[in-house]
Amino acid sequence: MQSLHDRLRSFKYKLRNDNFYSNKSKEEILEKTPKEKQCEQNAKDRKKLKVSHAGGGKSNAMRGRQMEQKLGRPTCRSEVILSTLLKKDGNFVNEEGKILVDKISEHLPEDQKLAISYGVPLKILAHPNDAIGKVFGSEYSGRVRDLGGNVCPSNAFRMSRNSNVNLGSSSSISHQRVEDLEKQVQTLKEKLTGYEETKEKLVQNENHLATLHRFLKSKFDSELPTLN
Repeated sequence: MQSLHDRLRSFKYKLRNDNFYSNKSKEEILEKTPKEKQCEQNAKDRKKLKVSHAGGGKSNAMRGRQMEQKLGRPTCRSEVILSTLLKKDGNFVNEEGKILVDKISEHLPEDQKLAISYGVPLKILAHPNDAIGKVFGSEYSGRVRDLGGNVCPSNAFRMSRNSNVNLGSSSSISHQRVEDLEKQVQTLKEKLTGYEETKEKLVQNENHLATLHRFLKSKFDSELPTLN
């Protein structure tokens, strides 16, 4: 009984803190509940959106983790944003959304390759020159698109605000990786060629020795020792 009484007091205290304003009358306080006010504010915020989305109330971080489990690899923010521009029936949210999907899709393969090569599990891969950076431009201070308002570019992109060092475009990173792989392949080819040449010489020497042995055996027969 005492526990129930304490819970009631706690609820009344919370209710008072959430709804009591000393400078407002009772009628003004009861005019709109906090939930109704939040709904109105959300409606105003939605009107400010240049492009609508079908992401619902699910956070992009949660959506990214679910996509990672489905794909079996780390994800990039281009993939996450694209998933919010399509409805469940496969249609685009609107015409502006379709235009954005087309622009982002042009650079999506590069981002997917980087996510496979350099992605970190349970973290959405993002960098200044990915598809989102190319389509939307540079980030604002104190926030990063798709990663929320509490993530600043210096942390998300691992670079200093006062530094001009860039992670490099995805194409340059991919190009460097291709060059490294080509060098490794060329080295392996040279080693394989040298091995084949050595093997061929050994076979020729063995053939020469066998021919010489047969010639000597025909001349000296049993006096010639056998070759092991």
